Amino acid sequence: MIFCPDKYKKEITDINKELMQLEGELEDKEAKISLAKFLRGNLSFTTELISGIKLAPYQEATLQGMLNRNFSMCVWGRGCGKTFIASVFCFLQCIFEPGTKILIAGPTFRTARFIFNNLEKIVKSKGANLLAQAFSAKPSKRNDQYEWEINGGSITAIPLNGEKIRGFRANILVLDEFLLLPEELVNTVLMPFLVAPQNMKERLEIREIEDQLIKEGRMTEDERFVFENTSKMIALSSASYTFENLFKTYKEWYAKIESEEQHEASYFISQMSYEALPEEMVDRTVIEEAKSGGSSHSSFLREYCAEFTDGSDSYFSAKKMHECTIPDGENPTTLIRGNKGAKYIVGIDPSFSNSPSSDHFAMAVVEVDEETGEGTLVHNYAVAGGDLKDHINYFYYLYTNFDISMICIDNAGYQFLDSCNESSNFLESNINLKFIDFDSTKEGVEYSKQIRKLKLDLNKENHKICFKQNFTSDFLRKANEHLQAAIDYKKIWFASRTTANGESFNRQAFLNINIQNLGPDIKNLGELIENQDILVYQTKKQCALIEVKSTAKGTQTFDLPQHLKRSTSVNRARRDNYTALMLANWALKCYNDTKTQKEENSYTFVPRMV
Repeated sequence: MIFCPDKYKKEITDINKELMQLEGELEDKEAKISLAKFLRGNLSFTTELISGIKLAPYQEATLQGMLNRNFSMCVWGRGCGKTFIASVFCFLQCIFEPGTKILIAGPTFRTARFIFNNLEKIVKSKGANLLAQAFSAKPSKRNDQYEWEINGGSITAIPLNGEKIRGFRANILVLDEFLLLPEELVNTVLMPFLVAPQNMKERLEIREIEDQLIKEGRMTEDERFVFENTSKMIALSSASYTFENLFKTYKEWYAKIESEEQHEASYFISQMSYEALPEEMVDRTVIEEAKSGGSSHSSFLREYCAEFTDGSDSYFSAKKMHECTIPDGENPTTLIRGNKGAKYIVGIDPSFSNSPSSDHFAMAVVEVDEETGEGTLVHNYAVAGGDLKDHINYFYYLYTNFDISMICIDNAGYQFLDSCNESSNFLESNINLKFIDFDSTKEGVEYSKQIRKLKLDLNKENHKICFKQNFTSDFLRKANEHLQAAIDYKKIWFASRTTANGESFNRQAFLNINIQNLGPDIKNLGELIENQDILVYQTKKQCALIEVKSTAKGTQTFDLPQHLKRSTSVNRARRDNYTALMLANWALKCYNDTKTQKEENSYTFVPRMV
């Protein structure tokens, strides 16, 4: 559905009819203006002419909205092509408005680069010869900035962290994954960023001329030129939960569109399900597989139907996890190095497959509040198809930068810690991790005995801090129930975003941390910080997907919905960060129990006959 209120409707001349009425030869300037009007009024023709891309009607309608409104939001289902339409908008905007400066940004630099790289792919594609001529020969690519000059302006991709965004100047903001952007950053940096006029020098010159004409009596105040706000912000996102900031912004913009009042800025919203796509653009196999979990399933409604949901149907309440998330700007934030004096617990869910579509090798780092016994998820690791050496290197970084008091690892992959002990980093640092013979699933008196043994055996100096956990049905039930209770009663917290906390970001961005062996995606500390913010969010998202079912034998299973499990895509839904958090939270329980365990005194009882 396309809705345009009366206040946005303009009398637009039929440019094609106007051009047909032209007679004789045109002056060069008049010919250029007429051609520009024609190209601007026929987006599909223009796009195909310069890039070889044939636009679908919904794509042309969306581009018209983006080009003619100050604030545009695209809430599209998976497969609808948000990134593609953003890329097309970027080059059309720069061609129609010479000197335009576009800034592409997202919660991570990787996100911003994705749109930029897609644009580069279009420019280099067959049929895009005219488009390629508009760009400079080669884009500039640095670790923290991609830039490409076009038509007297530029298209730039940067991360949103630090002070870089505050000092950047542009006419257009293209924000991908708007859902993940901190509300404070949007309200205090991005919105004001668009309010300030970009052509201030030109405006002042015009005003000086007008002042002189008014002084001479050749012009009145009412005849002054009215400057139009040409700044734009494009927000791209999938649908989310109704309690998150995206929905709040969505409602505010929708209210302004429906309002009869004229606002200084204009607004456009495109909310589109896969059902609105042309038949030939929909992969029915993927859709049917997704629908197999139920067409009313909340994840399907959000991901494919672009509908906002309240998250009330999850085993782990999405709303309660949101309430257990430290607000942006407050501490603790996500961390790339442990705080001095703080203790940390690690949960490890290993995966040794080299396939990019395999499960993640996942680790969760929880900071312990010694006074309350509560824990805060401050760091994550999640890599699919990585090398064993890479996993070991990353764990070495964790072990040497966080004061880890306890490690809980899935018994199926406990050999990972043995491999760590045999690696050069651990050998050179004289670190030899040891296991404790500990059964955490015992109950009553037997559990108390196990806790006493754990307390006696724990030895940080000797690196005896690890225990294996068998994934029995009994353990899975207990561990999931405990994690659910920890979320419900705010015993486990999720750290706030470092990128939304200037003080924390600046402090961490200058830490002396060797990132050389932390994986190909980590090129600087900024990206390591960004990655943690995203992974904490992804952990909550994974938890919200977990379903509990009862088998024929009466045991419970905790897993992803069946339709998500069947996917073999590289970008498929996974649950490994949830599992690592479950293990870390269970280890936190055991750690706290060692602190509350009373010391037993030995008494000798001698019976006596009276």
